[in-house]
Amino acid sequence: MNAFRRAGLSLGKLPSGPRAAITDVPGVLVGHCTLIEGAGEKAVRTGVTAIVPPGDPYSEPLSAGVFVLHGHGKAVGLWQIQDVGELETPILLTNTLAVFVCAEALLTWTLRCHPEARSINPVVLECNDGRLSAIELRPVREEHALLALEGAKEEVREGCVGAGTGMIAFGYKSGIGTASRVAGPYTVGVLALPNMGRSEDFIAPFPAALSPEEGGEAQGSLIVVLATDAPLLPAQLSRLCRRAALGAARTGAPADTGSGDFFLAFSTSLRFPRGKERIVEELIPDRAPLMGQLYRAAAEATQEAIYSALLAAEPVVGREGRSPPLFRPSR
Repeated sequence: MNAFRRAGLSLGKLPSGPRAAITDVPGVLVGHCTLIEGAGEKAVRTGVTAIVPPGDPYSEPLSAGVFVLHGHGKAVGLWQIQDVGELETPILLTNTLAVFVCAEALLTWTLRCHPEARSINPVVLECNDGRLSAIELRPVREEHALLALEGAKEEVREGCVGAGTGMIAFGYKSGIGTASRVAGPYTVGVLALPNMGRSEDFIAPFPAALSPEEGGEAQGSLIVVLATDAPLLPAQLSRLCRRAALGAARTGAPADTGSGDFFLAFSTSLRFPRGKERIVEELIPDRAPLMGQLYRAAAEATQEAIYSALLAAEPVVGREGRSPPLFRPSR
């Protein structure tokens, strides 16, 4: 159960999945590698988070879609997904300067099983954790990304783990958050990495015990990854991403000028095996009421996952002794 639900909170109209996590979508796994080293100016508070889809994504790519609300980010792999509509590797989240070493790790991961591969589209998304971590030291190595991939499991750890270790959102300590919704026979799961917004942007679900850090820059980023077992085409998944952006807006996410706000969705039940061009799955019409429920599920789960990332965070003392306050209910 995610931190939002453990706090006795709920939102929206649709029911949550049993774990209130992205792994409520069958077969989806999440892993982390967390790096906490040193102190002062050389403090390292960073890591890697892996979202691993079921099966073999290289031999049977998954239907996928993206939406970029604001593009001030260093994402790898989104252009091919936007044009081709296929996800062929796991997804890694990390800090801004570790994007390319994580892409290398995905190449290593894929080539282990497919040494014949001559073209691979690794997908890596990032947020900048330089306010708490000595990002310029580039501590993340390929082995750390591989550890996150190899350690992926159904239980999702939230808060200050993996890519969430050095995140700050709305003036509070942030991290990894997750949530899910059930829409008809299908599930939509979300994993969020919020690192954006000033204190005055925040639309909080309750009065907080501690005040957030005041002022500062809003030029952080937001990463949202959605998984679903609904058989959705790439264009439908892109629209699902846009509804996830509505959920982010309900928390106060500002999509400011220096923000990278990236949304990526994939379907575990609609796949495009290499060498086979025929779709045999029964698809969901765009105008079906069920499609509207899936849109609602994306918005509700994204909003909850962002709140859960804040509620799950624990104290972290970063570079120069900085320690953002925690978002907790007032007594």
